[in-house]
Amino acid sequence: MKEKNIQPFFNRLQKEFEKLVDEFQLRQTEVKVKASLLTPEEAIGSTKRQDYVLLKGKERLLEATVMGCKGQAFTSAQGNFECTLEDVLALPLADDFQRAIYIAALNAIVCYAGKADQTIHCRNEGLELCAQQTATYFNDNYSGLRILMIGYQPALAEALYKIGNSLIVLDLDPENIDKTKNGVLIKNGAEGLEEYIADSDVIFATGSTICNDTIDKLYNASIPLVLFGTTGAGAAALLGITRFCPEATCGKCS
Repeated sequence: MKEKNIQPFFNRLQKEFEKLVDEFQLRQTEVKVKASLLTPEEAIGSTKRQDYVLLKGKERLLEATVMGCKGQAFTSAQGNFECTLEDVLALPLADDFQRAIYIAALNAIVCYAGKADQTIHCRNEGLELCAQQTATYFNDNYSGLRILMIGYQPALAEALYKIGNSLIVLDLDPENIDKTKNGVLIKNGAEGLEEYIADSDVIFATGSTICNDTIDKLYNASIPLVLFGTTGAGAAALLGITRFCPEATCGKCS
């Protein structure tokens, strides 16, 4: 497979975000960005499974509302933020919270611009429906290929395990590493990533890799990258990355 022209992920994303802002002449417009952390119940509602990371309180779904549209980002950081869109563009992206603010606002603007509409996390039975569709999606598009899953999402990992593809799951949570859950052995995502990529045919990565700034090696890998979840909605749309998030809903406020 032909290698990509290596370029830092955020360098490209920032350029595309600024181009989008200029296209809609928003740079001089006072755009308020308010980001508040949703409770697990607000984020995903009532679910059959109780092993989702949101329900364990280790991550929160941060939500930004911009010009009547909403965007979200998973983050371990907590806090509220309000500023203009110009301020968001100027963020140095030095930590998880700044990156989450940036990505949530980006997702809201991409929704506003009509580049992507599924920017809100699915709720209730949507999570189980997503898992069912994951198996179908990989059978249809990557049948028999070796899958590298970045970020343990229990329902999705279990669905991939059951279809019989070779599956490696990496995660950064110490409570998951070296544990076998629902038949899936979870390995340490902080070690040996290049080797895991070399031994795989397709990467299935959580959009949280953008907020925690571990996306570069995945984005520049010479194998296909598929992002899952709402965090990666805007980046996928602007950078041409494949995204799988079938049950996410529209971020345009009614």
